[in-house]
Amino acid sequence: MHFLSPWDLILPPFYLGIIYLIARSIQKKNIAKNPEYKYYIAGLFTKIIGGIGVVLIYCFYYVGGDTIGYFEGSTYLGRVFLKDPVCFLSIFSGNLSPENWTCFDMNTGYPMYYPDYQSFSVIRFTSLLTLAGGTSFIVTTILIACITYQGLWKLFRLFREEFPELEKAMAFAILFMPSVAFWGSAILKDSFTLCASAWLVYCSYQIFIKNSQIGRNLVYISISIYVLISLKPYIFFAVFLGIMIMLSHFWIKKIKNAFLRSFLIPMLFTLLWGGGILLMIRLGSTVGGAYESVDSMLEKAVITQDDLKTSERYGKNTFDIGKFDPTIPGILKKAPLAMEAGLFRPYLWECNNPVMLISGIENTVLVGLFAFVIILSSVAFFRLGPKYMFSAMYDNSLVVFSIIFSLSFAFFVGLTTANFGALVRYKIPLIPFLMAALFIIIRKYNREKEDEKERQKSVQSSFKKFHRGNF
Repeated sequence: MHFLSPWDLILPPFYLGIIYLIARSIQKKNIAKNPEYKYYIAGLFTKIIGGIGVVLIYCFYYVGGDTIGYFEGSTYLGRVFLKDPVCFLSIFSGNLSPENWTCFDMNTGYPMYYPDYQSFSVIRFTSLLTLAGGTSFIVTTILIACITYQGLWKLFRLFREEFPELEKAMAFAILFMPSVAFWGSAILKDSFTLCASAWLVYCSYQIFIKNSQIGRNLVYISISIYVLISLKPYIFFAVFLGIMIMLSHFWIKKIKNAFLRSFLIPMLFTLLWGGGILLMIRLGSTVGGAYESVDSMLEKAVITQDDLKTSERYGKNTFDIGKFDPTIPGILKKAPLAMEAGLFRPYLWECNNPVMLISGIENTVLVGLFAFVIILSSVAFFRLGPKYMFSAMYDNSLVVFSIIFSLSFAFFVGLTTANFGALVRYKIPLIPFLMAALFIIIRKYNREKEDEKERQKSVQSSFKKFHRGNF
């Protein structure tokens, strides 16, 4: 209980009341034109409950951990703001110099993670919210949940706009998945990176496909990229490559003339992929460390996996896909096992605590949906032909992004993670996209069945009318 204070009992009801009134006002203002706003309050409070759940689990079950260290560090940085605002702004902007370290003293407290830029970025981003939350652990978590919810809400609205008949399924996939609501709502890297990934996809889609609110969306894209690179650069690279594929797919589909398509496709791919790879190399050199070259990234993957195998931070719930060489052929050999781990593990029988059980149940649903899609794809291949099978899976650019991003991200996470405790957290950015894509593919196959039945009824009806007419 020493991680919590009396303010964690006094302040939360007050803040929750204000948040509900604001959310209710937003819902009433928009629901007439946008019926999907009926999910707004439920999705928001699902995240809030998930964030509070993480606080309670870390305080009373784990009795320590990252989220507590981040919160305590943010309170110390908040005291620096009260003591020396100029120094605070310097640290908040990312200047973690030895000189700025001297701004901390016995009165402010000395935060953890200062030498680790990526981990300390959570403290930087949280510090203003800690001040706004009266230095209450639970209130700060509630504010984090509210802010990071907006990215998921935008992503839900994007999928709902593209597939309005799947509104309930999209709400479940994006707003109400248990592990996403739990791990993606607290004072953790995962909350910020999930939100930033959703914003990056949403804004890129609005700019390059919808041509909507370009200036405003460019601002959000810049913030999202900064957050991702500050916390987990590899997520930015995965999302960025997925967006390049999505845009390539969208623009190629718009070319109707076969001759023109054959002429423009090489140019389009050269511009998108050449420019994309150049940008990634430049960003990687700016980030430095493990991201400055392909070789250093591969070395980092091997080191990270070995570290997590022996880490006691997440307990002894380890798994092993085997050793691999830090080369492209070396990691490709591990692709099937890595993707299987990143997508579906831990399985139910591998869960030995209540926290992992949430992910185990969720993964069982994912396995079932994935198997169902494979069966439907096989049936479509033989009954309707490969053209329809591929069009059902890849005719929408957003679905293409979701599939490519989910599989590639699962591969990376499965390759570099050897501990279930870390895996259930690291994989949450792929879950909304994968679940949404699976629901969409299943719906497309089912719609074909419905259309086939309608065609058969129409033929039978026409035949009966013709038969009557002859007699």
